[in-house]
Amino acid sequence: MASLSQVKSLLAYERIRDMILTGEKLPGARLVIADLADELDIGHGPIREAIMRLDRTGLVRNEPYKGAVVAYPPRLREIELIYEMRIVLEKEMALEAIKHFKEEDFRKLEEIHEQLSTMNLVNDTFFSLDWKFHTVIFEASKLAHLAHIVHKMLDFTSAFLNLHRYEESDCTRFNQHHEVMIKALREKDAEALTEAIEENLLGGLALVKGAYSTIVNRAIEY
Repeated sequence: MASLSQVKSLLAYERIRDMILTGEKLPGARLVIADLADELDIGHGPIREAIMRLDRTGLVRNEPYKGAVVAYPPRLREIELIYEMRIVLEKEMALEAIKHFKEEDFRKLEEIHEQLSTMNLVNDTFFSLDWKFHTVIFEASKLAHLAHIVHKMLDFTSAFLNLHRYEESDCTRFNQHHEVMIKALREKDAEALTEAIEENLLGGLALVKGAYSTIVNRAIEY
């Protein structure tokens, strides 16, 4: 069970993230901990942790003499390229994982899949579990450096995935992809595995594009 401090930190993260993505906090604006604590009625500690987490996503950056400021998020074309690269890398890692997958790895995937199958709403928890599912495959590939690169790429897009809530059909579709992946790994079916990964990631990209298109009042001119 999450502690009260963790709950407050998550709440602060979500509130500040949404303020950034909806344009309430514009690119270049300073994020002063004391001001945000007063504005959100949340303590300095959770605010500080939230800003650190936002820095990892790329939505916030720390600048000399200014501190934390709202960063310019990736352009939509950048996001598309990130997903294109993820598809290539995750397919290669999955093909390596086939060679090393053990029964313990299958148990992990099936447990996560079972948890995801009981959910009827795509939300922060869904995406967290979804990423754990993919991480099991990454770890089995024994390509740790590539996995680190993919994790970093996800940081730049996760905020958009978490901005809105989606439909039950989205949960069903992603869970079907996972079921195919598990079966393909067991049967060492490389073609079915890579096709399911690509379909899964393209589905994620579609959700990101949907969230991105709802962002208003942006002061971003490229």
